[in-house]
Amino acid sequence: MVRVSGGRLRGRRVETPPDERVRPTTGRMRETLFSILGGRVERAWVLDLFAGSGVLGIEALSRGGRGAVFVESDPAIAALIRANLLGCGVGDEGIVIGESVLRPGLDRMVPQFAQTRFGRFTPFDLVFLDPPYRQGLVGSTLDMLADSGLLAPGAVAVAEHETGGLGKGVAPVWRPLQNRRHGDSQVSFWQWKG
Repeated sequence: MVRVSGGRLRGRRVETPPDERVRPTTGRMRETLFSILGGRVERAWVLDLFAGSGVLGIEALSRGGRGAVFVESDPAIAALIRANLLGCGVGDEGIVIGESVLRPGLDRMVPQFAQTRFGRFTPFDLVFLDPPYRQGLVGSTLDMLADSGLLAPGAVAVAEHETGGLGKGVAPVWRPLQNRRHGDSQVSFWQWKG
């Protein structure tokens, strides 16, 4: 269990799986991350990939995000995100897609789910990705996003990954903004040039 660290839901509990399948972003790392994002979170449409407990997307909603789509492939963990949204009182502000982030066709599926939940699809201003460590998925996920039609102009992507663990390089359509290291983890920020 972790707690939302800021905004209108500050202090609310977000349950995490009882085993090691998910590494929730620590409160300290979330504070750093949202401090760097600043006002970019307010009124943002948020996409939370490899969502785990959903704490990053829920924290973004707490800090003024308009709505969030969570993508998580593990059915039990996807159900946990749904429960966390309801438990935090934001069940109508988020939707969970129980699919793999790198599934072909996800770029068509996300707008359909968003349309169902929010009555429309608006490209995302802010993307969180926290893929499994040591699998080199950050670069390939950013490539998928750049070609997906899911991003608003100037969208910001934030990835949590092991230090030095980006895998393949990040395409030049992403402008690096900042990196912050916390022990063996790192948070990297990019802005889409599209």
